[in-house]
Amino acid sequence: MGWAEQVTAISTAIIALAVLVAGGMIVVVLSEFRSLKKVFERVAELLERDARPTLDSARRLVDDAQHMFQSVRRETDDIVHSSKDVRERLDRLMHRTEERLQDLDALLDVVQLEVEETALDIAAALRTTRRGASVLRTMKRTFLGRGR
Repeated sequence: MGWAEQVTAISTAIIALAVLVAGGMIVVVLSEFRSLKKVFERVAELLERDARPTLDSARRLVDDAQHMFQSVRRETDDIVHSSKDVRERLDRLMHRTEERLQDLDALLDVVQLEVEETALDIAAALRTTRRGASVLRTMKRTFLGRGR
């Protein structure tokens, strides 16, 4: 064997050894990846097991909050509607009361005028009666001779 064949044989042996070492390293790395995959799977299972109750509680909490918000919204809408209804009724009541007070004021004006006229008529009648009585007394004295 010549030197070229020896170099080729040594080179081939070195390449074969390098391929074997690389293959061994790949096997070791793949083995570590499998171990790492198992660790990740266990962590995922633990997270799922431990996080599921927390997530379920959070979902229930959100559902309860939404239900409570809807209830508060309905109650608020009812209060606003009732308040609007009360305001409208009060406005109508105030308007009717104002109309009745105006009617009462007009009636009191008429009654006052009638009372004033009646008082004047009574005063005039009393004056006339006094004058008439005075005239009658004077006539009585004059015709009957009695008197003071």
